Amino acid sequence: MSDKNTTEAYSRSARKYEIKWKKYLDHTHSKLLAEFESTPEDKILDVSAGTGLFAEHLIEAGFGFRSMTLNDVSAGMLKLARDRFSEKGSIHFQCDYAEELSFEPNSFDVVVSMNAFHNYAGQEKALEQVQRILKPGGHFYLLDWNRSGFFRVVNRLIKLSVPEIINTRSASEAKEMAEGVGLKVESEQEWSYRYWKFFLIRASKK
Repeated sequence: MSDKNTTEAYSRSARKYEIKWKKYLDHTHSKLLAEFESTPEDKILDVSAGTGLFAEHLIEAGFGFRSMTLNDVSAGMLKLARDRFSEKGSIHFQCDYAEELSFEPNSFDVVVSMNAFHNYAGQEKALEQVQRILKPGGHFYLLDWNRSGFFRVVNRLIKLSVPEIINTRSASEAKEMAEGVGLKVESEQEWSYRYWKFFLIRASKK
């Protein structure tokens, strides 16, 4: 289960989150949008949706879907997402831990986890949940910090200065973990942005 300090930290920072991290969010969201695919019939889950900003970007970019569920363990972040989509019937909300998703097996065509995997206390358990709720042939997009190269130093400094869980993985570690729960990694990329390093993995359910 994710640490209580992590949940409370994001709830406290919710209202300033998009302003404080605007350039970071614009960058990571644009990278995922460039690789993202969906159809008008798809059911999408954002496992750690925060304020719902990525869903807004999906809609603005013209991506189709039948429904999208925004899940986040932080009630403060999720409240802003609810306010953002208060009149959008195709957007649903859930407040589950990533390791304890309450959805039925084979529920979603697309699952996204962005900028949050390093905050999961039980990462393998969270990936097992993704594999369980993803439909056969469905796709999983995992974008997160990449603990490699110089970013190892940056990551350590962040870990020492914040109350949240920081359990960052390298791209190769994340790929191995995804494959270990039965997901098939179809593509992967690594890149740097300012002092950050990221990876993006696209996987499918066999």
